[in-house]
Amino acid sequence: MFDGFGGMLSFELAGGENAARRLEEAVTIPIVAPSLGGVESLVTRPAATSHAGLTPAERLEVGVSDGLIRMSVGIEGTQDLLADLGQALDKL
Repeated sequence: MFDGFGGMLSFELAGGENAARRLEEAVTIPIVAPSLGGVESLVTRPAATSHAGLTPAERLEVGVSDGLIRMSVGIEGTQDLLADLGQALDKL
């Protein structure tokens, strides 16, 4: 059900790359994607996609750590997305 919310968010996971990979594996609603866009919710790890060509030091210089997650919020229900993200974070 579309409830009018949409947007983009980024958040840093304290567990770094390992935590970011585990979150990608644990979410069930957002699609893991190499880039963000579309009507469905998507999640990506920039260190492994858009910024993969940079060295770790170069990525940190531009604010892209191994634990950074970017999420594009689509038309799914807000409560469903929050619950899914919550259960994925609980698995970390």
